[in-house]
Amino acid sequence: MKFAVLSDTHYISKEMLLGDDCAAPLLRHQVNKAVFRELAAQTEIDTILITGDLTDDGDEPSHREFADMLREVKASGKKVYVLTATHDFHFCRAYVMKRGWPVKYRGAPWNRPWFDKEKCDYRRLVTDEFSHLTAEECVPPLVKVCTADDLWEIYREFGRDQAFSVYAPGYSYAVKLDEKLWCLMLNNNFRDVDATEDMSAGYSPDCYRWIKSVMEQAKEQGAFVFACTHHPLVPPVPAYKIGGGSRNMRGPVPCRMLADLGITLVFSGHTHFSDIAFGSGSHGETLCNVTTPALAYLPPAYRVAEILPEEHRLRLTTVPSAKTAEMDVAEDTLKEHYVNEFIGEYRKKAENLPHGLGKIALGLEVRHLYPLCPRVLSAEEYREIRHMKMFDIVMDLVVNMQCGDGRYTPDTAVYRFMTAFAAAADSIADTQPFADVRKKLCGYSVRQVIEPMLFNNHVPDNEADFIFDRQQEERFDVPELKSHARDVLMGLVTAAAMLAFSAAPAAAAAAIPALTILKKRKYKKNPPTPEAY
Repeated sequence: MKFAVLSDTHYISKEMLLGDDCAAPLLRHQVNKAVFRELAAQTEIDTILITGDLTDDGDEPSHREFADMLREVKASGKKVYVLTATHDFHFCRAYVMKRGWPVKYRGAPWNRPWFDKEKCDYRRLVTDEFSHLTAEECVPPLVKVCTADDLWEIYREFGRDQAFSVYAPGYSYAVKLDEKLWCLMLNNNFRDVDATEDMSAGYSPDCYRWIKSVMEQAKEQGAFVFACTHHPLVPPVPAYKIGGGSRNMRGPVPCRMLADLGITLVFSGHTHFSDIAFGSGSHGETLCNVTTPALAYLPPAYRVAEILPEEHRLRLTTVPSAKTAEMDVAEDTLKEHYVNEFIGEYRKKAENLPHGLGKIALGLEVRHLYPLCPRVLSAEEYREIRHMKMFDIVMDLVVNMQCGDGRYTPDTAVYRFMTAFAAAADSIADTQPFADVRKKLCGYSVRQVIEPMLFNNHVPDNEADFIFDRQQEERFDVPELKSHARDVLMGLVTAAAMLAFSAAPAAAAAAIPALTILKKRKYKKNPPTPEAY
């Protein structure tokens, strides 16, 4: 059977918007309305799964409106099952402020537990430019934020009431899409103290026992079970794991434990990436994690999936959110709009770097860095890319990483240059006697971080037809690259610079070469390995 998977809708009610400075949230409002109208009219799909972050701020008006929108879809004959997640509720906030409110406050008071209009002295918190306002004028327009218990009631008709098994302490439930295809909706909102205290575990021991009981029941009845979560169980790319932390990326524990329980396929969201990744259980069992992009961010899209349980096969299509006449977007597609918005935001950040660094960041070209790299380009290829801006290449890689299926295959000049530059960076990093760069990179090398951003060498992220319970082979041969002697020399120079002003420069000068060579040999003999998922 075919079903739709949506995630990170980040819906905002118009009631939450003030003034004209709300173009982005208004567009999210419009995109959600358009996509759900499209799904209601869809005849091929009769089931919709939504994996959390339904609203942007967790405010009650947005949740009530979103539930009304789901009722309209349900009235068209569709079955709708939802999870809620971190954007949908707050433990520490009683209220949230409407968008577009012009008054500014010191220290983001809405992130504090005492954010309450009855207790908070907003007059004292406003910035100097608003110090002339009266106490009454300083109070922002506040709207109640939903709790996890509120959400459990608001969305009970979209899953909980249809479930054949419910784990109320973890706000999770199990439904039958048909007699032989079951879905576990595993929530990230916790009543369980164990899960709240240890986020890396993902779910409490009682929750895992409940999952096990559902899996045993499915085995007895010959049904296939897959799961939906909000946070991914497998990092989409190493770069995401390095920058994420526990708030953004679960550790390997829930991946391993769910794989051990027999779950081989999971749909998730949160990252806003279009991605397919693989983890493993304690005894080599494979778990495939399909991450669904955000509906109204980069890349604006949802998934249509078809599972063939007997063959352990998944057919996957990515459907872009369509631009409509009511949307004030200059570009031809929503994806182009979000790409330009994303790159423009980071260009402004680069321009505002201090001490002339912005000019360097935006002006750096391939020709400035190629002398550091192993010679991998022909003269013609070098002429082709020598004037490409590094800022443009990096932005392109980040967009590729989010949208899936990066276009720089191993036979392109950009791929070869970037992997050569990464090899040089690794060689330099691995010669620093007093800095363990790989530890900061969670065990990955620079090349292992950059390569998946250039091109996805496994299952295509957007249009795929594959066996999901086995690890996938690489589609292209990846060239090996070895660094050259000047990398070691640069490592020595860099290390020497670190100690240029030390109290014992003579001792440092004697020790650095020996320490550099020893570290290089250590990494060659026993290279660091990333944490397995």
